[in-house]
Parts: sequence; C-alpha cells; structure tokens
Amino acid sequence: MEIEQKFFVYVDYREDDGKPFYAGKGTERRVQDLERNVVHTRIKNKHGIIREVVFETHSEQESFEKEIQLIGELQTYVHYGKGGANLTLGGEGGSGYKFTEEQRESFKKLWEVPEYREKISESSKKMWEDPVFKEKMSEINKKKWEDPEYREKISESRKKMWEDPEHRKNMSESMKKALEDPEYRKKMSESSKKMWEDPEYRENHSKKLKKVWEDPEHREKVSKGIKEHHSDPDFRKKQGEKMREVLSDPEIREKISKITKEKLSDPEIRKKISESRKKYLEKLTPEQRSERVRLSWETRRLKKLQQEV
Repeated sequence: MEIEQKFFVYVDYREDDGKPFYAGKGTERRVQDLERNVVHTRIKNKHGIIREVVFETHSEQESFEKEIQLIGELQTYVHYGKGGANLTLGGEGGSGYKFTEEQRESFKKLWEVPEYREKISESSKKMWEDPVFKEKMSEINKKKWEDPEYREKISESRKKMWEDPEHRKNMSESMKKALEDPEYRKKMSESSKKMWEDPEYRENHSKKLKKVWEDPEHREKVSKGIKEHHSDPDFRKKQGEKMREVLSDPEIREKISKITKEKLSDPEIRKKISESRKKYLEKLTPEQRSERVRLSWETRRLKKLQQEV
C-alpha cells in the first residue's frame, strides 16, 4: 500500500527575540534539516533558531501557496528589508512543482494590494481561532519562556530596542495612530477587562510588579523620569488638560468615586495606604515634601475647577 506524501510549512524564529526570519515548506526530512542559505545561516548563528511547523497537508501545491502567504505576511523575503532570509517569494523547490518567475512577480504585486493583504490577515486570524493550533503554539511558547537563558536574551533584546530613540519614536507614532481609532480602543478595553477578570492573571501581575519595584535602581529611574516630566511646564499643562477632559465625563467621575469608596471602606486597605504614605514621606527631603504638597494643592484646585464647570 502506497503511503501518501505529507508536506509541512514551517517558520524559523530568532531564538533571542522571537522575530520570524524564514518561512519554508518541505517533507519531514527537510523540516529536520536546519541548513538553508548563507543569509539564513548568518542569522541562525547570531541569534539562534526556533523552528515551528504551522501547517501540514497532503497537497504540495497547497503547501507552496501557504509558504508564499507566510513569506508575504511575515515579510521574510530578503528584499523587503525586514531582516528576513527567504531569497525568493516562495513556491520553489520540492518534488517537481515550481512557480515561474511570472507567477512569483504576480504574487509580489498581489501583496501590494490592500484587499489582498486584508484577505491574508483574515486567513491568519482564522488560523489563530483554531483551538488546536492555539494550544500547540501556547505549549511551544511556554517551553521557551521556562528557559531562564531565553528570557534573559529576550529581556536584553527589548532593552536594546527601547534604547534606540528612533524605535521609541516609531512605536509612539504607531500607538497614537492606533488609539485614534475608536474601534481599536474598544477592543483594547474589552481585552484588558477580560484579563483583569481572571484572578490568576491579577495575582501573577501583582507578584511581577512587586518584584520589579523591589529593585532600587528601577524605583530611582522611575522617580527621576517623573520629576523630569513634572518640571516641564508644557507637560504639566497637557496633563491638566487631559485630566479635565477625562473628569468632564460624569460616568468616569462616578466610577472613580465608587471604586475609591469601596477601597477606603476596607480598614486593612486604609491602614496599608497610611503606612505606605508614612514610609514614603520619611524618605523625602524637606524640598521634596514641599513639592509634593504643592502638587497636591494643584490637584485640589483642578478638582474644584472641574466641579465649577
């Protein structure tokens, strides 16, 4: 009895920061072989490699189409200039099936069409809506994050990225544009609510924050940043305008008031807040305490102004 050939489509990620740099297709033997081209080898040697199979089929043409889709979606074609290692747009090699130059050019032009990219995006969303696929990816990611060396590499990589002024500027502009979309803000809000409704998530997040704030260097860095911001008159003016805009919404004022009352009705919370304030004030110099009082009065004046409005 003849066994039907199976084809796999896989993605290679940089081990240190998880960035995809290559998408390919092949049989099981091909997937196990980590050697590809010179660019691929250079990236692999510098950043490490994690290969993940994301699609499997008995149709070679279907596997080629998926490979082309991923190369376009993940921008791993070298000429995109995104740090990828694919020397073509896909659809080559294998067992006799090969896309022509005209077909590859056609796929390249297709990717430049917004409607086509939207279609690919929808296809990717459907893939992630598959519980089996999500579970598989979740297990892979969990195993990666259980490795202290991997976590350290990711942390260092992120630090380097955020030390780049150009990267921070691009991220800031990108986030501003995204937040201008009401639909995006709504999705982010709903997603955040769901996460915080999970007791396990809240507990883990709380532990992480405590660990971070136990670091004196982190506290000093944050304190320095806040001082620099508040010493800027333009920043204080913008913050005041934003605060007035937010508090002009009766529903928001009602929510804040309700949450505050609920917290302060708990004697334990009141005690913790009081002790925390005392410890904080003890660490401040007379000048810092004076500045804190000044800021407090500014906040009170802002509230009074809001009430008058």
